[in-house]
Amino acid sequence: MWLLEMSTVLIDAFELVAHSEQLLRRVDAAIAEVAKCDAMDQEKAWLATGRDRLAAARELVGDVLERSLRLDELAPLRPDYAKSLQGLVVDTLERLQGAIAYAGGPRTPLLEAIFWKVKVQALRKCERDEFEKVCSDIEKRLKSSYVRRMLADSMYQILTPVIEQLLEAIARWRGAFAFEPLEESESSLLRETLLRVARHVEGPARQARLLAQAALVSFPLNEVLESTGVGQKPKRRTGRGAGAEADDDTHPILEQEPPDPMAPTAEERAELTETHV
Repeated sequence: MWLLEMSTVLIDAFELVAHSEQLLRRVDAAIAEVAKCDAMDQEKAWLATGRDRLAAARELVGDVLERSLRLDELAPLRPDYAKSLQGLVVDTLERLQGAIAYAGGPRTPLLEAIFWKVKVQALRKCERDEFEKVCSDIEKRLKSSYVRRMLADSMYQILTPVIEQLLEAIARWRGAFAFEPLEESESSLLRETLLRVARHVEGPARQARLLAQAALVSFPLNEVLESTGVGQKPKRRTGRGAGAEADDDTHPILEQEPPDPMAPTAEERAELTETHV
């Protein structure tokens, strides 16, 4: 019985910390939408306050979720968490496509050089092996001579942080499948760390959500509240079926154009062709 309770507490703690990352992205999306509105300075301030508090609290998180998945108690969460990380990779790929089109125009050859025939949106439903092939192919293309030459141009410097985020997201996704046996002392330390981090982010996450709800509750911002999902609460297993959502505010712990000088050379195109999936 004690083991079952501990497993439930650890799962709830994991869900809370994972939700805090989703919540931060949703608040950022809400802030971007509200910034388009005139006035509403108070609402913008509430959103910014909640966002800053949550971001500060999450500085302690690091890779605790990926490491915690090595615990036997969290084994049921591994498939769903890997799928959520796959979604993060796809989100970043979409941002990279948009950034490339913004920097070089919708017909820039850099889009084809990196994405070739990849249908990014379809990647959300890929199985692990197929998704790994796509990720490996994109990583190789990012290292190709042509892509590196293009990225060195000042026009494309804005892509650097997005590419870094993409590579980090791919690494996190792969990490969700790397499980090695743990010594009991390591398991105990991981449990303590996960619970401590969950307690640390719980208050700021709740504040960020409530402040966002307060800022977005009235027209014309209520649509932002719904579209961003910022009001959603973390999943909670305690006393409910698996995957149930908490119903209170408490918680246990991508015409013919003239020749383009930026187009890949024959050698560069040959290199890119070799890397496609």
